[in-house]
Amino acid sequence: MKRFFLSLAFVAGFAVTGFSQVVVDGVNINNLQEVQMIRMIAQERFLSNKVTIFVDYGQSINGGSRNRMEVIDPNNGDRIRFNSVMHAVNYLIANGWTYQEAMVLPSEGNASSTGGSTQYLFVRNL
Repeated sequence: MKRFFLSLAFVAGFAVTGFSQVVVDGVNINNLQEVQMIRMIAQERFLSNKVTIFVDYGQSINGGSRNRMEVIDPNNGDRIRFNSVMHAVNYLIANGWTYQEAMVLPSEGNASSTGGSTQYLFVRNL
């Protein structure tokens, strides 16, 4: 019986990994073989304890807004609203990405670190 449950857990784990999706601007970046590294940008929302998450995988924005960098729920097409940075980090890890490093960058034109963003680098799991 113990072996049965262990086998079932193994199969379930592979099934979840097989269907992992990180959708940015309508593109499942997990299906793009040329994308091996991504940058996740986390910005605090004004007067909120939630964060806005953007993913840069090298896509062309062409004068568009950062909305084209937001993570989309593949089930309903809505933007995923992350509760915290760790929520977003865990989401990417659960969907086949490995955390590499983080950097705190000041906002444009501001020498202090307040009002800036934190950027995280992830690489694709092999």
